[in-house]
This record gives sequence, C-alpha cells and structure tokens, in this order.
Amino acid sequence: MKTFLLGFAYFLIWTTPVQVGFVLWVLWDIVATDYSLLSLSMGEFLQDNLLFLHTWVYSWFWNAWLDFWWQFPAIIMTTLKLLINTWLGFWLLPIAREMD
Repeated sequence: MKTFLLGFAYFLIWTTPVQVGFVLWVLWDIVATDYSLLSLSMGEFLQDNLLFLHTWVYSWFWNAWLDFWWQFPAIIMTTLKLLINTWLGFWLLPIAREMD
C-alpha cells in the first residue's frame, strides 16, 4: 500500500506541468477565438481541439453524466483539477512516507 500511495502521490505531482500546459492551452483558445472565460465549456473545447478524445470518452461513460460535467467553463474545471491534484499529491506524500 505504501508503494502504491507513494507512486500515486508522485504521479499527481509530476503531472502538474502537463496540467499547467492544458490550462494555458485553454487560455490561448479563449484569447484566440470569440469565447469568453465563462462561455467556453469543457465539452466545446474537447469537440474543437480533441475530437477523438471526446468521441472515445462518450463511448465509455454515460452521456448524461458527461454532459453534466462538461457543461461547466473549461478554465474553471481545468484550474480546479490542477489545484486539487497538486494539493492531493503534496498531502499524500508525507502520509505515504510515514507508513510502515
């Protein structure tokens, strides 16, 4: 369990730069198009930029559930994901190190 938690914590911390890049990509898409900060939803962003991922995820999960989560503004969702994942990684790291 200790190895899994350490690996998971490091994974969450190490993916922070990728998530920062994703937030910057969303911001660039907002600046370069007619969208505003709150008008570009996560679903629209994925349909415009990552259609293969959008289609693949819709083939695996419930459409109504995805429609609910992807209706929110992309900048808010990506920023929340970045903050929560980074915080969770730094919170889990000392807990996993102290386990026997």
